[in-house]
Amino acid sequence: MPVASSIPLDGDGFGDGDNPVNHAIYSTASGSLSALDRLDAITHNLANASTPGFKAQLVVQGAHPIQHAQGKGPSVSTPINRSRVETDFSQGSIVPDGDAFHLALSGEGFFVVDGPTGERLTRRGSFSLDEQGFLVTSDGMRVQGDGGNVALGDAATDGTIEISPDGTIQAGENRLGRVRVATVADPQSLVREGSAVFAPNGQTISDAADGTFHVRQGALESSNATPITNLVALIETMRGFEAYMTATTRIDQVNERTINDVART
Repeated sequence: MPVASSIPLDGDGFGDGDNPVNHAIYSTASGSLSALDRLDAITHNLANASTPGFKAQLVVQGAHPIQHAQGKGPSVSTPINRSRVETDFSQGSIVPDGDAFHLALSGEGFFVVDGPTGERLTRRGSFSLDEQGFLVTSDGMRVQGDGGNVALGDAATDGTIEISPDGTIQAGENRLGRVRVATVADPQSLVREGSAVFAPNGQTISDAADGTFHVRQGALESSNATPITNLVALIETMRGFEAYMTATTRIDQVNERTINDVART
């Protein structure tokens, strides 16, 4: 790629004022890298557009000036584009499917499941029963209740299981527990594991307050990644990336011509 040959870098990863650098290339190169980040997020969203409980990835971009040492670099600061990936935790639509063990969550919070290395959070409620009668995810992680693993046992086959909006599980008159719904202080600090499971990343998992959520039995929360919106964004991002790369190539050509002209004088 011509970018590497055109940008003399110092120890901090940016050019030094003593180097004959065309600083416009910083903006185009950083813009193309941000476009690649956006492409990764969009393709991930499209791949999970039909995954229950999936939360779309968003790329937040902003221009930041390069900090030049005093007396070095151009008099006008050079803007570069930096990006970070965030998660869109907005509500997905609730789609009924009639499965007694499928749960949709509206409002705040996450279902809590027991992962291989500790508790994990998810909005994907496509649960089922394992051979021991525990409520589990499609990956086999056990769903957590107010007393630990949610165990339905023989009650799941002997009678109708009913789960109320607050998560309380009953078989007839017998209360079997309550599905745990929890929150964290900063959802954006959660670490995504797979498509719809999040690690708390050192945060304390706290029970969600009553009235802030609603559990719906026999339904699933759809992905909030809209295919059409992401397809349009994919086309726009591809065009933007191509424009950045074209500008970078032209700047590189101008630099090369300037060097050659200077050499002939």
